[in-house]
Amino acid sequence: MFEIISALIPFFLLGIVAAGLSRVSGVALSMIIVPTLLIWGANAIDVIAFMLLFVVYNNFTMETQDVRLDYKELVLFPKWRLCIPFILTIITAYFAPAAGIAVFMACFVLELLATVYKRIPENKRPRLHRVIVTSVLSAVVTAVGAYAGPKIPSEYYFICAGLAILVITGFAWYVGNHRDAFRGAWETIWADFNLFLGMFGVEASYYPAALTRSIPNPMDRMLPMITVVGGYAGLMVVFGLYNIFSIPSLITAIGAAIGIRLFGLYEFPRHGSFSYLAIGFAVAAVVCLYLVSPTPVGFDYINTLVSQPIVQ
Repeated sequence: MFEIISALIPFFLLGIVAAGLSRVSGVALSMIIVPTLLIWGANAIDVIAFMLLFVVYNNFTMETQDVRLDYKELVLFPKWRLCIPFILTIITAYFAPAAGIAVFMACFVLELLATVYKRIPENKRPRLHRVIVTSVLSAVVTAVGAYAGPKIPSEYYFICAGLAILVITGFAWYVGNHRDAFRGAWETIWADFNLFLGMFGVEASYYPAALTRSIPNPMDRMLPMITVVGGYAGLMVVFGLYNIFSIPSLITAIGAAIGIRLFGLYEFPRHGSFSYLAIGFAVAAVVCLYLVSPTPVGFDYINTLVSQPIVQ
């Protein structure tokens, strides 16, 4: 037991530190966590499985930071209907444990998506059709990324992950200074960025709402949850191909949740360009990653120590 705790403490501290740095600068958590995992020796599948689960859990934490969920006020499964996901999960898990987990997570993600959508004032809600289409696009590109990411040669993987961080950061800087840029394809571009989530675990779905636009896009409020849909799709690919469930990711997510509760969330200024401090932290993380030039030894020891494959 002590050996397991010792192995997981660094991941717990990583979550707290990442939340603290994000609170100070506004940098996306993934841009701190992914380089750290790679520096610690994680290989591609370790990073992907880790970050997909982390994003699903962490985005839920951030969405409920100032809201207390009441089971009576849920959208898809209110009151007695809350039993439906549990009954479906039990029945499915009886025949296939992995499928039971998939069903429960699907119900959880759909309920979260619907709850967030309902909380948006009617006059500011995006059209439901756009939410559905963008969610499907996010799911497809993330699943493709989760399939393709582990196929990148290990000696180039950390380089590509750093480039993904720089691409998203550079795009955020550019559109922060050009407030009419990419207006027609705005949510499509951010949904397509989830290819990087699937391949490298890099995402910044809270950036769009922070970027000052000449005409605000109602989809900005939904993009973090649309990213959760993509994260779920990517997780299903990882489950299906590798039977991996990352316990260290859950521990990091718990640490990040505690950090968010303690420190709060960074509030981007509503006027002016994108946070230069967030840009600086992201670039510094990539520079450190490239200077270390890590060797992907993998997390096999930790995974074996704390978990077992979902399907024997």
